[in-house]
Amino acid sequence: MTLRRQILAVISLVFLGILAGLLVFSVRGTRDYLEQQLASHAQDAATALSLPLAQSMGRDDMVLVELNVASVFDRGFFKRIVVTDAKGKVLVERELPEKVAEVPQWFTRAFPLASPGGEAFVSSGWRQLGKVIVQSQPEYAYQYLWKSAREVALWVFLAYLVALFLSHLLLQIILNPLYAIERSARAIQERRFEQIVTQPAARELARVVRAMNDMARRIAEILDAETAKVEGFRKQVLHDELTGLDNRRSFDLHLGELLSGPEPHIHGVLVGLELNGLKDLNTGGGYLRGNALLQSVARISAEVLQGHARISARLSGASFGFVLVDVGFEEGRHLAHQLLAGLHEVLADVEDAGVSCSVGAVPFNPGEQKSHLMARLDLAIEAARQQGRNSVFASNHLGTDLDALGSERWRALIQHALNDNRWRLLAQPVVFLDDRRLLHQELMVRLLDEHNGLVPAASFVPMAMRHKLMPEVDRAVVLLAVARLRGHGAPAMPMAINVSLQSVRQRSFVDWLRGVLREQGQQAKLLSFELTCFGCSQDIEAARAFASMVREQGARFGIDRLGLDALSTRVLRQVPPDYVKLDSALIHEVEGEEVSGDWVNAIAALARSMDVQIVAQGIESEMDAQRLVGIYDAGQGYFFGKPEPV
Repeated sequence: MTLRRQILAVISLVFLGILAGLLVFSVRGTRDYLEQQLASHAQDAATALSLPLAQSMGRDDMVLVELNVASVFDRGFFKRIVVTDAKGKVLVERELPEKVAEVPQWFTRAFPLASPGGEAFVSSGWRQLGKVIVQSQPEYAYQYLWKSAREVALWVFLAYLVALFLSHLLLQIILNPLYAIERSARAIQERRFEQIVTQPAARELARVVRAMNDMARRIAEILDAETAKVEGFRKQVLHDELTGLDNRRSFDLHLGELLSGPEPHIHGVLVGLELNGLKDLNTGGGYLRGNALLQSVARISAEVLQGHARISARLSGASFGFVLVDVGFEEGRHLAHQLLAGLHEVLADVEDAGVSCSVGAVPFNPGEQKSHLMARLDLAIEAARQQGRNSVFASNHLGTDLDALGSERWRALIQHALNDNRWRLLAQPVVFLDDRRLLHQELMVRLLDEHNGLVPAASFVPMAMRHKLMPEVDRAVVLLAVARLRGHGAPAMPMAINVSLQSVRQRSFVDWLRGVLREQGQQAKLLSFELTCFGCSQDIEAARAFASMVREQGARFGIDRLGLDALSTRVLRQVPPDYVKLDSALIHEVEGEEVSGDWVNAIAALARSMDVQIVAQGIESEMDAQRLVGIYDAGQGYFFGKPEPV
């Protein structure tokens, strides 16, 4: 039980005891008062009745005596009335059984009411004729006592609730600094360095808070400096300074990853834009005018293609490229025309210099060769140029395999594999570079078609994503990995499993995986779960929650393909992993260039300062492996082993 609950329970019991005592004392006090009122009521009735009885008994008129008694008794306020003569002989007696309506029996037993009788002598002059005895009916007193007890209980209960609420507020004030310190400590464990805003009044706690804030601030300043360095190098390598867009190198790297990466998109459209006559404009009107035109093109393209362009880049001096994802051919052609329309005023200003614009658009599918795709785009731009000034040409001669029929057949094939567990696991080793010890095996999944042929992930994953089946596919992979973890006498091997953003965003999948990991106990530490850098950047909160859940159950969390995405440093800071896998393009494409090498080294330094293991991908030779020793912790590639069935 938490400290808050313990203190609140003690305070609650104390208040409950005090208020219960007040309730009992209040009811007893009211009961004593009512008993006094019953006695007074009986005495007043006896005294009032003695006067008419004196006249009736003085004339020895017993009929009138009975009428006098009946007129009082029949009102129902009395339990018993007795009239005796001077010798004590009962002349008239009226009595009703005691009844208590609308009051629980347990209440009458807990708080019994005594009903004392009242007496008065009946006299005529100095002669005593007899005596009248009256006892009040306690029913109305019980009803009043019950009503009063309920009202008091209600007020006591409200007072109890108010006391609990005030106690809760007081505990909140007292314990908030401790909770803030706990949250700060957990944030530091997760490599997030947040400041504690709450300043406790207690001096001892205030000193602890200041010390933790100073430590978190200093570490954050160091990491901020490393982050700024990484961003600076990234912009030098992948950023076009004039337009603010990506440059050609960034375009090629991102497009290659998009076409062959672990999360290929189902379809898209590549749009190319080329300014004709820009060289003449720079020569005749100066570079300032040409630069202003390029900046306008970048600004307008961002406005028109916002929400559709995954990649926006300046490919060369006068050409631009835009990769539109999850966009059909017709929609892509429409956006290309919108882009040209948005540039109408800008092009009109430079029409006197002979500048025009040619826009081409071609669709693409996952797995297509980048060189083939760029060749088709060049042909489309040339066709637009042949059509005349400021023209758009969209070519769809490639067609698409993802029509409705094909899509449904893929969905049925994937569903069949899910129902019959038609999956095959492959594993590729990831080893430490210094001594070649195994870090883990990365698991890859293949689908078995009707003829038991292996279908690569690049073929079925896009369709699984389209039909929202990736959580089910990831479940199947996890179950296969867990079965392999339990094994048949073989030693358990550490394994890494790639999960999709669809799964991470699905609450039921995360809860299911939490239960699976909890069942594994200590063996959960042999499992790692990877999410791509792009997937993390799409939903930071979901990725962070998933990483926390995985670590709570003893497993590890990694980020795959880190580095190329513009949000890589943000992802690394906001979703701190246990290890990262740098994109293989960072290792090979930038090799030998000083600025590019500085950029990659800065990424590695930032990860190392956060105590994150760094894995280099795409190692193909002993030379690569030796060159990276001391720079990265581990490596993965065909040199260490290709994916093999497990």
